[in-house]
Amino acid sequence: MLTDLKTIDEILKMEVADNRAFVLNEIVNYICKKISENKVPKLNFICTHNSRRSQFCQFWATFFYNYYNVKCEVFSGGTVQTKVNKSVISVIKDYGFNISFEDSSNPIYSIKFKNFNLGNYFSKLYLDFENPKNEFAAIMTCSDAENNCPLIEGAEIQFSLQYEDPKKYDKTRIEKTRYKKTSEKIASEMNYLYRKLTAERA
Repeated sequence: MLTDLKTIDEILKMEVADNRAFVLNEIVNYICKKISENKVPKLNFICTHNSRRSQFCQFWATFFYNYYNVKCEVFSGGTVQTKVNKSVISVIKDYGFNISFEDSSNPIYSIKFKNFNLGNYFSKLYLDFENPKNEFAAIMTCSDAENNCPLIEGAEIQFSLQYEDPKKYDKTRIEKTRYKKTSEKIASEMNYLYRKLTAERA
């Protein structure tokens, strides 16, 4: 399952910097602890607008927990509700995933690989009714959300895993390239996280 996307091979080979691995290892430890307690780990990736980085995180974390067959639940949210940026969807589609959507002021994107459902993606608050209310890890993907919302209600632990905002490249000639770079950095780190988790549990 989820193994015949050739473009994913490059991500599987990407290295993760030591300082990033340190935080990712802490998240691995959290997940291992929840599993040892016979509980399903819940990760909520949080960024201000829930439109770019946190959406990439939710998608790639979902992809890789399925890839490595790890039981986990993944969410994303923001401190403000906007809509998923179209460049995020375009980059994901380029990997070969099937994407359909319900058009509205805040479209809901359904992402699948063949007939395998990888979830619905739309901008929402981190306390949205679809997101967990307690016993989850809050993973802050941008400094703005972390500074303006230093304590996430209901989270039992909080991690800082910040990424550069590709928004600064919107409407430039390198927009697609920079979104792809952000996507691949996040994908490589989610791959590291679940690969490490699988090794720890072996």
